[in-house]
Amino acid sequence: SLFFPSAGGGGGGGGAGAVSAEAVEMLMAMGFQKKHAEKALRQTSNDLERAGDWLLSRADMLDSMEDEPEASAPAADSSAEMQDYKPQYELVGMISHIGGNTGSGHYLCHIKKEGRWTIFNDRKVAVSEDPPLEMAYLYLYKSVGPA
Repeated sequence: SLFFPSAGGGGGGGGAGAVSAEAVEMLMAMGFQKKHAEKALRQTSNDLERAGDWLLSRADMLDSMEDEPEASAPAADSSAEMQDYKPQYELVGMISHIGGNTGSGHYLCHIKKEGRWTIFNDRKVAVSEDPPLEMAYLYLYKSVGPA
């Protein structure tokens, strides 16, 4: 996977309470709390990539979910629903660099708001009619829900 290198315990299940310690550590390295990482891995049969998607798609609800009782195992239709879940993202920003290398040159930021791209170049801010999408150094996305 692009985001998650192979971690022991990949996608095979392992019971309602058994989670891969290595997978928990990887999710915690992304900034998630241990309890949230463990819950996501249990909900996705210990599949690290699906657990990452599960956490990112519920990031604003994680603390409120703590009070909900956990089922001992996901229902068959719940598991099928999770496998079919395909998150969608929209590009909303990017950072680009002009110069020979990262040690010299100039960084620019493009932000998309209300369907229009704006360029931020130090103190100059202007509408960007044709942002250089293929030249970005860093891309910023927001979740727009499932497919």
